[in-house]
Amino acid sequence: MSEPEAPVRLRVLLVDPMASSRVVTLTMLEEAGHEVLPVSAWDIAEDLLLREDVEAVVMAFTGDGFDGPDAAQRLRDRLPPQADLPLVGTTDGLRRGEEDEAMEAGFDLLLVRPFTAAELEAALTQARRMRTPPPVLDAECRASLRTTHGPAALAALEDEAMAVPASLLVPLFRDGGPEADYAAAGAAVAAAMDGIGAIGAATAARRMAENAEEGRRFLFPLLSAIVAARVALRKDRVAAAAADPIWAASDTPPSGETP
Repeated sequence: MSEPEAPVRLRVLLVDPMASSRVVTLTMLEEAGHEVLPVSAWDIAEDLLLREDVEAVVMAFTGDGFDGPDAAQRLRDRLPPQADLPLVGTTDGLRRGEEDEAMEAGFDLLLVRPFTAAELEAALTQARRMRTPPPVLDAECRASLRTTHGPAALAALEDEAMAVPASLLVPLFRDGGPEADYAAAGAAVAAAMDGIGAIGAATAARRMAENAEEGRRFLFPLLSAIVAARVALRKDRVAAAAADPIWAASDTPPSGETP
């Protein structure tokens, strides 16, 4: 029987215009061991996000003139990783269509008051799981590639794939381009990264393709993901060769022969 998952202590941004409900939620979060940054308005929250590291957001959906859907959209419009922060909404009562509106605006979950501390903690845990980024590499894909490629062949395949972002993204970084160029480059880079199991970079590339109207905003996170993938790919090959000497020598020709 597996051990229960240990609770994770987070830095939580709490946004609620109503002092009474803000204090109740603050108390629940602090008693669960989280560090809480409470504010009453999204403008204050945005200023805080410039200065503080935040790992999750709990925010009112409405209240006292507060527009939760607009605030959620503004959060999702920020650059990653803040655009991908877990976001739990709170509301005093669901009206028809409110939950759908919340999801469309960027909330991950919506809690209806009164909720318990356990329900709030469960919502935070679920939102974190939903927003956890993919691993840099797909272990299953990498293992499959090693069955058909020795170390040198796999390195060559990776170099070929990495040539795609090098040729398509550098001009966009240097000169910019129309929406269609960002969409096409994102799609091509995603396909190339999928082919070598670099799923983190592939995900970032698809995000740029799907948001081509704001392509330059998504180009910088993609470039970072490409660099991370390049480092991870080399480490993966080195680790595989150390663990499997037969595979490490699989594309080394017999003595006296040339490849």
